[in-house]
Order: sequence, then C-alpha cells, then structure tokens
Amino acid sequence: MADVLGTRVLAEVKEETLDKFLHSLQNRYDPAPTDRLGVPALDRLLDIFTYPPPLHQETNHQWDSPLSPYVDHPVRKPRAPVIEICSASPCAGKTQLLYHVVAASLLPRTYGGIGGAVVWLETDLRFCILRLRSALLSHIATRASSTDISPLNLDALVATSLHHLHVFNPSSSASLLATLISLPAYLFSLQRHSSAARTLTTLIISNISAFVYQDRLDADESFHSPGSNTFVQRYRDLVAALRNMQTTFSCVVVAGNVAFAPLLPGALGQAVRPHLPAAWSAFCPLKLLVMRETTPKFGPGISAEEAAREAPARREVVQRKIFRGWVDTSGSETWEVGVMGAVEALDGSGAFGFRVDEEGLRIGEYGE
Repeated sequence: MADVLGTRVLAEVKEETLDKFLHSLQNRYDPAPTDRLGVPALDRLLDIFTYPPPLHQETNHQWDSPLSPYVDHPVRKPRAPVIEICSASPCAGKTQLLYHVVAASLLPRTYGGIGGAVVWLETDLRFCILRLRSALLSHIATRASSTDISPLNLDALVATSLHHLHVFNPSSSASLLATLISLPAYLFSLQRHSSAARTLTTLIISNISAFVYQDRLDADESFHSPGSNTFVQRYRDLVAALRNMQTTFSCVVVAGNVAFAPLLPGALGQAVRPHLPAAWSAFCPLKLLVMRETTPKFGPGISAEEAAREAPARREVVQRKIFRGWVDTSGSETWEVGVMGAVEALDGSGAFGFRVDEEGLRIGEYGE
C-alpha cells in the first residue's frame, strides 16, 4: 500500500531545470516591474498584457469558513513581455521609436534609462549608428542641463552605453533563427563582450516580416510531406527560440513590423490584418500601430483661393512632424479576460503622440 501511494505521489512531482524554476519563482514573488523599457507610454501597456488583471479580488489562498476545505484559486501566470510596433505607412516613426527604446534601455538610471544591455537583430540592413547616437544625446538632454555634464563626459557616457549594444545582421529567417539559438552562448561568454555586469533588458528585431516573402516562396517550392507547412514551422521555431531567450534572460522582445494590407476599422482605432502565422500572434498579442499625422485632402470643388488660404495651416502640420501610436485590436478576441477593459481605462485608451525634430523624440507632449 505504501509503495502504491509513494509511486502515485512521485508521479505528481514535476521535473524542470533550475533556470526555469528560478524564473517561475521570480514571476510569482517579485513585484511586477513598471519600467521594463523606460518608456512610460509603452511600459503601461506592457504591464497590462504581461500581468493581466486578476480574476479574483482575493489572494491566492482562501477559506470560506473555518470548517470549509482549503481552496486554491489559480494565479494568472504572467505572459512573456512582447510588443510589436507596426508602421501603418512609410516614414511613420517606427524606427525612430525603436531607437528611443534602445536609448532608454542603455543609459544609466541617473539619466532616465534602465542601465541594461540590448541585442538588436537588424533584418533590413538599415541600422544607423548616427541616428541612435542622436537618440542617446536627446534622451540625455531631456534629463540633464548643459551645466550638468561636460562635452567630454557626454561623449564618454554615449560611448560607454553603446558598448552594451550588440548588433547582428541575419540575412534570412534561417540565419535569424541560428542567431537566436547562439545568443545565450555568446552572452554568457565573458571574453566576447563587456556587458557581463549588465542585465539583458531588451531584444529588438527591426522587422519581423523582413523575410516573409522569401519564406513563402521557399515553402511553395520545397517538397514536403502532406500536412506539413515549412512556412508556419519556421515561425514556430522563431517563437520557441525567443521564448528560450526570455526564460534565460527575462528580457523584453520588441519587434518592428510593416502593414502589408490597407488598414481596417478597429475597436480602439484602425487595425491591420495579420499576415504572419498564428504562432507569432499568440506569442505577441500587444501590437501598436504608428503613423505620421497627415493633413486631410482638399474638399471637392475647392477653389484655388481657398486652397491658398489653407496652405499655411497644412504646412504647419507637416513641419511639426507629429506622430501617433495606438493599440491594434485585431486578434483581441484571444486577449486575456480584462485586458481590453484595462487598456480602455488608460488615458486615450493607451494611444499616445510623439514628435520627432532636431531635438530628438518626445513622447506624450503632443497627444491631442
């Protein structure tokens, strides 16, 4: 009898590696971080999707009465922090926003940053170190006056921060997957970089759709067994590699994307029809759309004199370089219960404005 009971109890024991156990322990008992990216407009949304509103107001354990049996209400497991930033049109501000996220992740907390390390996977071969340097200088300028830091110390601060940025240039989805798989070994090798003392806070993929056409073509041309889909499997493998990175390093994944189809009506604004496999949508429910503020078209039958009178106001809108971002609700039927209500409860339902000019990028000052 004792042997049977022991076998039954032993079968209920779940085995897992030490890193996964510590990761689960951290998620359960550590307070939810509020500055994962150092960008409040994005962090507020990440908090909602990563830590969905509780289903019960009670704590995890509850007794209905001294005589009632113990009841264990399930705790909602935190999701992996992932955010997609999709440009709804060309020159929509997506890349500049990504540079802003990197600057906030790299700079020390004394200058409004997080003081972490960043991995940037450049799939479009458009990464510009000069634009990132400008984003760093802009971020510093908003938090320090010219008398707080000398030009020499400013250059040293920027150079030190950039030492903790690790840029890779995968040329295909297979190369992207191989890079993700090899990243842990690279980051744990103290002889290959100087970021050992920093936490990997952010992993950025500049364009998650960069190889989608080539992948579809390869899938169509390849000879595979009935029922298999190499295109879908590639994205499943990518998601699995990203999950492994997050389990190992507890980093935020930020992916850029582009809209391949016209925008559709959405609950919180315009939305984009998903063009990536369901594995990606399940991994990344939080999607933002960004777009540059545009001027409305001239009305039908407008005269040349009326158009000339409107010209200064239209020119002002163009010169202000104002952009807007909002939550894409396509696929919201798969969101956790309570997430939509929490997003709608935010100011502007989570929408934000940002401006890009010679002084850099500023968020939240031009939301109206």
